[in-house]
Amino acid sequence: MKKMDNIVGGVGLFITIAALIWYSITRVWEIYHWILIVLGVTGIGYFVYQYIMNRKKELSTRSLKQGSNVFIQVIVFLAIVGMIAFVTTRRHYRADLTKDNLYSLSDQTDKIVNGLDKEVQIKAFFKASDQKIATDLLDEYSYRSGNLSYELIDPDEEPGLNKQYGVTAYNSVVVESGHKRELITDLNETNLTNAIIKVTREQDKVIYFLTGHGEKSITDGSPQGLKDAAEAIKKENHLVREINLAMRGSIPDSCTVLVIASPQTELFPTELDSIKYFIDNGGKVLALLDPDRGGSLRDFLKTYKVTVGNDMIIERSAISQLFGGGPGIPMVQTYDADHAITKDFGVMTFFPYASSVKPAEDKGGYRITELLKTSNSCWAETDYASGKVSFDENMDTQGPINIAVIVEKDLADRKLAVAVFGDADFASNAYFRQQGNGNLFLNTISYLAEEEDLISIRPKQVDDSRLTLTSAEVSTLFYLVVIAIPLIVIVLGVIVFFKRNRS
Repeated sequence: MKKMDNIVGGVGLFITIAALIWYSITRVWEIYHWILIVLGVTGIGYFVYQYIMNRKKELSTRSLKQGSNVFIQVIVFLAIVGMIAFVTTRRHYRADLTKDNLYSLSDQTDKIVNGLDKEVQIKAFFKASDQKIATDLLDEYSYRSGNLSYELIDPDEEPGLNKQYGVTAYNSVVVESGHKRELITDLNETNLTNAIIKVTREQDKVIYFLTGHGEKSITDGSPQGLKDAAEAIKKENHLVREINLAMRGSIPDSCTVLVIASPQTELFPTELDSIKYFIDNGGKVLALLDPDRGGSLRDFLKTYKVTVGNDMIIERSAISQLFGGGPGIPMVQTYDADHAITKDFGVMTFFPYASSVKPAEDKGGYRITELLKTSNSCWAETDYASGKVSFDENMDTQGPINIAVIVEKDLADRKLAVAVFGDADFASNAYFRQQGNGNLFLNTISYLAEEEDLISIRPKQVDDSRLTLTSAEVSTLFYLVVIAIPLIVIVLGVIVFFKRNRS
């Protein structure tokens, strides 16, 4: 009889464990799992009951209580472990314990993936030996959205799929959504996120840069040019073009944002009329001005209740010198906490040779936000042409000084917006990658292009910080973790067992 009880209990335990293992493999809880769990628990319960009944005949009440308590504790412990395993297969929590969260996805990626409203499929063509590299990153993406899934494919085993998707190299990734498809050959967060953006966007946005007046050029790779800024806009999957209004006569309907980057000569009245028509009909403009430049544009901006000062901001503190600057390069750490462009923007920015930007007291129905200010250690110097500056309380303005504003107004079916910066150099090649300069510029472009999900700090550069161990250290770790610790636990268990049996 005891033999049969043991068989029933053993089969019950086996069936219970088998059901949990089956679920851990399939990740689908079916009626069959419930049946197996019920049968298994019934078998275990029958064994426990018979065990208690048999022990009553053989042991005293005290011994029975001790033995049954231990057995019940074991069963309860196993049940708790089983339930924890069941719950954790459906609910996950992940934590990045690395310095500065280097291995977490950026805010930009998190917003985009969480906001997916259409299916995205990713096919990663990696050799079996390299697939772990792709899995680590792709798991982070799929974990954040039920609309994103991925498949690992060994190119050596699926030559037909290589041809179908145009894959010619190992470690290539294909991102698909609907009829759109993107192929990337270097898998990293930046490339993957950009590919997802491209295949899920319905229409490309076009960013035009005004030319013809000595503006900073998007094809200029020198420190003064805007080539880096233009390339960064392209990576956000926008089109970038130049426009000469004097020759064209009007701003095309395809223009999403017009950028005016530090004109060195005056704009023609007809050009300003075209820009005004564009803005008043819901257009978006980003104006970047430098001290002592763009007089006609400065006067034009007063129409939208913004005054760009005839001054230069001077930095008293030596903080900017840490980054190779001087008194003419103020640092900014104070941003508007509510506007989408600068909300949660906690990175320093630098503005070489910048002018103050002030909204008018009478805002004329426009909604004007002061986006960023200098510290109290700055002042706006009006007599800067001589090269020798000093604060004059009768002529100069004590900090904090505002450097950028955005003017907005809701129309019938759209919204006009004009962002004005008292500096253009912060977006130039020399400073674009300094601290938060590039992110601030891209955030402004994304907001004006009505792509607010792209407003964030871009993906980080991940440094190789792997721990390298010598063979002796590896051996020590093996003997400590694999042998010493388990052996200590076993010895302690044996000691406790014999002590309890003696008593």
